[in-house]
Amino acid sequence: MTLPLTIELSNSKLLPIWFTVIVLLRTLISFPVFGFLQPISYLVIGFLCLDFLVLSVLYFKRMEMSQYGLVVFLYMAMVLVFTIIHGADFKTALYEAIEVYSLLCIFAYYSHRWKLILCTICIVCSVAVYANLALMLIFPDWMFAAEDEFDSFILGGNYNQLGCRMMCAIISSVLCVPLSKKWIVNLICVTIVSIVTLLLVGSMTSLSNIILFSIFCLIPSKRLLKLALISFFVFYVLFQCIVCFQGEGLHNNEFAAYIIQDVLGKDLTFTNRTEMWDAAGKVFAESPIIGWGRVDAEWYTTVMSNFAIGPHNYIYSVLIYGGIVGFGIFLLSAFIAVRHIWGYMDRTALILLLGTVTFMFMMCFEVYKSFFVFYLFAMIYYYRDFYKPTDEEEEAVHEVNV
Repeated sequence: MTLPLTIELSNSKLLPIWFTVIVLLRTLISFPVFGFLQPISYLVIGFLCLDFLVLSVLYFKRMEMSQYGLVVFLYMAMVLVFTIIHGADFKTALYEAIEVYSLLCIFAYYSHRWKLILCTICIVCSVAVYANLALMLIFPDWMFAAEDEFDSFILGGNYNQLGCRMMCAIISSVLCVPLSKKWIVNLICVTIVSIVTLLLVGSMTSLSNIILFSIFCLIPSKRLLKLALISFFVFYVLFQCIVCFQGEGLHNNEFAAYIIQDVLGKDLTFTNRTEMWDAAGKVFAESPIIGWGRVDAEWYTTVMSNFAIGPHNYIYSVLIYGGIVGFGIFLLSAFIAVRHIWGYMDRTALILLLGTVTFMFMMCFEVYKSFFVFYLFAMIYYYRDFYKPTDEEEEAVHEVNV
């Protein structure tokens, strides 16, 4: 009885759409921003947990796990274990693990439904971006109904969280363009809406990076795209190592001060982020091997600084959550993903990698959900399978030829 059920579930078109929509609603939308949406938040969490149980059963029946899936599984499990050891925020760590595991299960179990999954992701992410701007324009006083004036946006809560969701929507649209040229319309629209939204809220870091990525998308030459990718990646690594890892010591670096203040015209503290980076480096040094687990906002304000919550740098957050062990596994997941795409470097693949590097550079200044990071890595890892014809398409072609 179980075999026919398994076959039916794997061939279903509605189930992968349902699973994908639920996990995206959980990660994209901040329902608790408004009190009257709290019941919907509980409902989405309930469905997510139920879907995760179903997907886990279906996934482990096959006993197949990709290299990327295994490494990400180890990373999230490691964060959970370190969280328990330090008595940190286990509930948040568990929810984040469920979100990431659900995504991996969807990709693995419905690997023959890539086009359907890609289109679903693109539609949900794009609609979320459109809906966020619509609320801002139609109800200009809507933020006064929010629970917190600093967390008043339905798309991620805080205005600093808008950019990561918009980047994922734009990159997802890019990946859908090879499926049909009609997706170019959505790509243009979601990019314009993202830029307008960020202009309205004043999130300059996200705005400048999305504009930069839009320029990358317009480059017609693969050779120039490769050059841009290598140059930007090197710049990102140097910026993370020379600027972010220096923390408050950046003030004593005359060359860095010249570049940041005189050339870029920026505040040397990056809106007091150097203080947060310095504090993050100090707490990491106190537990460098396994970190502190998935800590909560209270831990940050008590142990690090009460000026702001978190290190405002994703790499520092990885070091705090899992120490050197976690950081090593995180780097391994990125390496496996990039190695898997290396032989398939067409124009879309190069833009995907450029989008991911842009996303990582944005995270020099903010900490986004791990879900979005591992989502982009998964897009890179599975890219070579996206545009292969399905069994149904191959059969249709065969019948026509016959």
